[in-house]
Amino acid sequence: MKQFIFMLMPVFALFVSGCAQPTVYHDGDIIFQTTAGDRGKAIQLATKSTYNHCGILFSENGKWVVYEAVQPVKKTSLADFNKRGNGTVMRLKNTVPGTSDIAKLKQVFKDYEHKNYDDAFNWSDDRIYCSELVYKLYEKGMGIKLCEPRKLRDFDLSNPLVKEQLRLQYGNNIPLEEPMVAPGDISASPLLQLVK
Repeated sequence: MKQFIFMLMPVFALFVSGCAQPTVYHDGDIIFQTTAGDRGKAIQLATKSTYNHCGILFSENGKWVVYEAVQPVKKTSLADFNKRGNGTVMRLKNTVPGTSDIAKLKQVFKDYEHKNYDDAFNWSDDRIYCSELVYKLYEKGMGIKLCEPRKLRDFDLSNPLVKEQLRLQYGNNIPLEEPMVAPGDISASPLLQLVK
């Protein structure tokens, strides 16, 4: 009997190790990130958030990718995404994995893929920034507003680093009335729940 148990131990260990790491992500989960650099720090200060970047997770060909607005808007492997900074994953409450509604996000993404990154944070669809992409995919794909856009003037623009970044980007023509969404605004949405 003892020999039989020892023979089964490797099989049991393999079973347990396979079960110990279940996939916690679902298609459509939103991943938030904190990246380095003055621009990212200025976004955190102005929005009073830990996060300065975000994207949407999808499983493709057995691997997780992030749909994100960088230069250009593209799909990035989750492994490469995570190399840039720590992430937090959130999910729309009461969603069922694999539903056609979530699949609509992929369809809408095709309208934005390969567009240039919008470092001026304008609300047009000509160029796209990260939280704008997440917001618009959910709004256009599923009819869900994750948060309310705010005007630039509604953020905290008082910090010297924020002022410097605004001056570098806009000179003296800061678009204070431009509607914007920030990663922190989306992460604070009551429609989302923490996954990991």
